Amino acid sequence: MSDLLLKINGLSASYGDEDIIKDVSFGMLPGEIVCIVGESGSGKSTLVKAIHGMSDLQITGGNIVFEGTDLATLPSKVRRKLMGNGIGLIPQDPGASFNPIRKLDVQFKESLAGHDMPYDEDKIDKMLKTIGLADGKTVLKNRPFELSGGMNQRIAIAAAMMFEPRLLLCDEATSALDVTTAGAVVEELLKIRESNGTSILLVTHHLGIAKKMADNIGIMKNGRLIEYGSVDKIFESPENEYTRNLIRDVPRLKKKK
Repeated sequence: MSDLLLKINGLSASYGDEDIIKDVSFGMLPGEIVCIVGESGSGKSTLVKAIHGMSDLQITGGNIVFEGTDLATLPSKVRRKLMGNGIGLIPQDPGASFNPIRKLDVQFKESLAGHDMPYDEDKIDKMLKTIGLADGKTVLKNRPFELSGGMNQRIAIAAAMMFEPRLLLCDEATSALDVTTAGAVVEELLKIRESNGTSILLVTHHLGIAKKMADNIGIMKNGRLIEYGSVDKIFESPENEYTRNLIRDVPRLKKKK
């Protein structure tokens, strides 16, 4: 399908001698949300790292094609530039995005400068408002350690979205949050897709989040994608016994008040 935004072809990757993900294949359309679900150690976060081009990870098989270009063929400088404007990342721990003791506005300025973009405080304030932070300009004067985990996670979303990526990678973006805050962050991600047409690839151990967000769901186990399909197919007629076991006790998210 030539209109795919992202195509993963037989991807395998390792941190050393043993592959952590093995022969993974799927595709994403523009504006689509795909959730990859699996237990800790299943390889789902490694998949995100492979797409984002983390330096400690070695691709041992297959390829990653974004907007028709094999990412492995890009010079490192071009690929780094793409990671932001083309592909954004929200890490599992927002602390990985920020220096905890430096003011957020300074960190935003540095990130934008690295992509030759101006610091537009009004634009960032507007983005923060869309994800539920009413007084963004004041928030930006804070240091991350002065804010709650939920606020830092929302700011991490804003930090990724200010580059207007076509694809947003979310590595367990709600795992460190309480249920109510996780539900609010999910709502904000859905709004981003609705308003910007952003494709979202979210990895999670929480099948309830996948049911609420996804167009398609992939189930990972032991580094392999063992089942893939629409939300209705996965929940109504799963083919794999492992998937059926996951579905038996799906926790529910609390709705944002």
